[in-house]
Amino acid sequence: MSSIRRLPASVLSALRALDLELRDRRLGLTLAILAALFAAYVAMCLKTVATPPWPHRFGDFHALWASGVIAHDGAAGLNYDAEALHARQVALDIPPGEHNPFPFPPTLLLLLAPLGGLGRSAAFALFMGLTFAGYLWATTGGRRRAWPHLVGALVAPATGVTLLAGQTGFLSAGLMLGGLRLLRARPLAAGVLLGLLAYKPQLGVLAPIALVAAGLWRTLAAACATVLVCVLVSSALFGDGIWLSWLASLAAYGRFAMIDHLMPTIVANLRMAGAPASVANAAQAAVALFVAAVVWRAFRDGASPRAAALLVVGTFAATPHALIYDLPMTTAAVTWFLTERARTTGGLHLSEIVIVTLWLALPFAMIALGENGPPISWAPELALFGLVAVDPYGRDRANAAHAPMADDDDALAGAASRGETPERRPSVRAA
Repeated sequence: MSSIRRLPASVLSALRALDLELRDRRLGLTLAILAALFAAYVAMCLKTVATPPWPHRFGDFHALWASGVIAHDGAAGLNYDAEALHARQVALDIPPGEHNPFPFPPTLLLLLAPLGGLGRSAAFALFMGLTFAGYLWATTGGRRRAWPHLVGALVAPATGVTLLAGQTGFLSAGLMLGGLRLLRARPLAAGVLLGLLAYKPQLGVLAPIALVAAGLWRTLAAACATVLVCVLVSSALFGDGIWLSWLASLAAYGRFAMIDHLMPTIVANLRMAGAPASVANAAQAAVALFVAAVVWRAFRDGASPRAAALLVVGTFAATPHALIYDLPMTTAAVTWFLTERARTTGGLHLSEIVIVTLWLALPFAMIALGENGPPISWAPELALFGLVAVDPYGRDRANAAHAPMADDDDALAGAASRGETPERRPSVRAA
């Protein structure tokens, strides 16, 4: 009996022993090993893209380019007719057995149509090159002192996955992070970037909540105006009925086979576990409401770096539809957490290293396990959100609420990441 009574204390002592702080050389060595592993993964992705028999060497971009060709040829509406789209894709050298619907709003066709006038290789290089450059700018602001963010963006597995897939993850990340970076310095420009993110509306689901909570009314107005302009311009170029065609096509896309093992969402995890659709959808809605409440509360304290990280990470817990190539934006949130946490305490706890590593490695793990693997993404996803949500810097909450955003120097990390004391200033929330 005495040993049983001592068990809780023994367990607690063991847990404390695991809660190591990695400092100085040990911290540097740990991060160097992680960087080397992730860099090797990115190198493998580049080799796969450049080596046959990878289809077309362009991944999903082949289908995106085909949609651009269709729009460039003056038949943009065919992108929302499943049979006509498939026939046109086959004519553009996509194998007949592949089915690549186009679920994006006509906003994306404004970008793809000019690319449709180029050859496939040139279009791929231009699209991936420009969107990746935009992603790096949004992550670092072009500042040399933000090198941890640059390293993270270059070596994270999500970077390799997006390149391998030939998908839009860099574009989404650049718009989201760029919008957050400019919130304080250029609120109208921030609104334009967040409005353009509506080409993937499921990734901007938390942005209006954050803007309203922080009282960023000019940014919200600019985002709404941007969406309206995109609707008007695309309607003028592609036909008045293009948006109705898109809305009508969503029902058919909903019946399209989802790739659940590559979707880091709550509903996809539950579907993989065999849960009924009603249960999976209800659980997703419940998590989304909880995440939205946490993000709302964070932005009520001001558009701080912590609030921005919560919005980015929380997006993937709140949205029902996202894929692993949408994850590059979370790399910035993770690198911000690491640099800010190390600055605040001088080191990182082992538990934090584990959670962050599991999240960064998640794309690789999901691909490796395949469609018959267990649902795993929910655990590191919720753990990372909780890690940021509990506010490990709670003792400095007042300073965090007034931390400078991108108008000062470094985005998200702000002046604090350089070891400087942030200047006191009023919260961005309306009085």
